[in-house]
Amino acid sequence: MRNHQTLIVVAFLLLLPSISASNEQQGIDLVASSPLSQQLDSDVVLCEKFLPQQGPYPYSESTDMVQLSWWSWSDETNSNWPDDDAHARFGELSLQNGTTALYNEEAVQNQDAAEGILLGRQHATTQTALTLDGSVEIASDENRQWFVRIPVEMSTLVNLSNNTILYIFLSEDIATDQHQRTAHHLIRDMQPEIRFSNQAGNKTNTTWVLSSEHLTAAGIDLQENPYGWHITLAFFGEIEGDSTNRLLALYHQPLPNRWHSSTTGDFALPLFLLVLSAVLASSAVLNAMKREKGMPKLNASWKTIHPPVAHFSFESGSLPVHLKSCETELPWGIKGGFKAKRIPSNTTHEFILRFRELQPCDCQVSLALEVEELGSWTQYLRLVDPEVISENEKRSVEINNLQGEIGEHDES
Repeated sequence: MRNHQTLIVVAFLLLLPSISASNEQQGIDLVASSPLSQQLDSDVVLCEKFLPQQGPYPYSESTDMVQLSWWSWSDETNSNWPDDDAHARFGELSLQNGTTALYNEEAVQNQDAAEGILLGRQHATTQTALTLDGSVEIASDENRQWFVRIPVEMSTLVNLSNNTILYIFLSEDIATDQHQRTAHHLIRDMQPEIRFSNQAGNKTNTTWVLSSEHLTAAGIDLQENPYGWHITLAFFGEIEGDSTNRLLALYHQPLPNRWHSSTTGDFALPLFLLVLSAVLASSAVLNAMKREKGMPKLNASWKTIHPPVAHFSFESGSLPVHLKSCETELPWGIKGGFKAKRIPSNTTHEFILRFRELQPCDCQVSLALEVEELGSWTQYLRLVDPEVISENEKRSVEINNLQGEIGEHDES
C-alpha cells in the first residue's frame, strides 16, 4: 500500500505544471481576464431605462434586448447610487422631461417593451460595421488599486461618420442602496471613447481603460465585491451614405473575476492535494478495517484463587498471530515460564497462567504479540483482585485500547 501511495505522489508531481511568471507589465498585475464576447445580433436592442424616483423598478429578461438602468435622483432621495452619468446622458441627447427609456438611443415615454424594441430595430444597422478582437481584464496598478482595461484590435469594415462614438457601460447586476432600494443592471459608470479609426479597412490596436479613480468615484470596489457586474460596449454613429444615427455594434458580457482566468494549472496543485488526501484517508480507513478484523481478542478469568491461577482464551482474527511473551505488573509475578506460540488465523488458543502468590490488588497482564501485516503490538488486560470479586464476577473485562510498540508498521 505504501509503495502505491509513493507512486501516486510521484505521478502527480510529474504532472504538475511549472510555475509561470506573473503577468507583470510596467507595474501592472493581471487579476482576471476573459475573451471579449461575440458581437450581438443586430436584432438585439440596447434599452436604457430611467428609473422613477418612487419606483417600482421592474426588470424583465429578454433575448431581444440588453436592458440597463439609469438612476438620477440621488440629490432628491439622499441615495448613495451615482447619478452624475445619468444626468450627463440625459443632457447629451437633449432628452425631454418625461422620457422613460431609450431604445438604441431613441427616446420613448411610457411605451411598452415590444413597441420600444420595434423602434430600436429601426435604428440599428443591418450590416456588420466593425468587429472587435480582444479581452476584458481586471488589473492591479502599482498602488494595488484595481481597474478595468479592454485591450482590443478593432477592424473598421465600412466608412463611419466622424461623430461615431463608443459608450462603455459598467453595470451592477443587482444594486441596493442604503435605503434598500433594489435595481437590476444599474449603470454605475459610463465612459465615452473616440480613439479608433472610422475609415473602412483600417485596424486600431488600443486599450480602453476604466481607471481605479473613476471606479472609486462611481462607488465600485471590485476587490471588495468582485462578482455581479456586466460590461457593455455600444457603438453609435452613421454609416457612409446613411444620415441616420444607428447602433453599429453591441457587446455585453459579465465582468471577469478570478474564476474566469483560472487555468488547468491553477487547479493542479489543489487537485493534487485533494487526491493525495483522499488516498491517505482511504489508506487509513483500509488499515483501520484490516486492523479491526486482523487483531486478536483476549479474555481471561480466575480459575482458582488459592493458589492463584488464571485461564486465558486467545482468539486470533483474520491474520496469523505470534504470541511472543507475557508479563505482569508488580507485585504480581508469573510462576514458571511462558511458552511462545504461533496461532493461525481465526483460531482459539487457550492457556493457563500460574502466579507466585496472591496479591491484594488487581492483576495487570500484558501480552506481546506480532500480527502478520500489522506488526508488533502489546495487548493489556486487567484481572480484578480475586479476593474482592464475588462468585458471579470471576471474568475480567477486556481492555479495548491496543497500544502498538512500533508507531509505524512495515506494510508490504
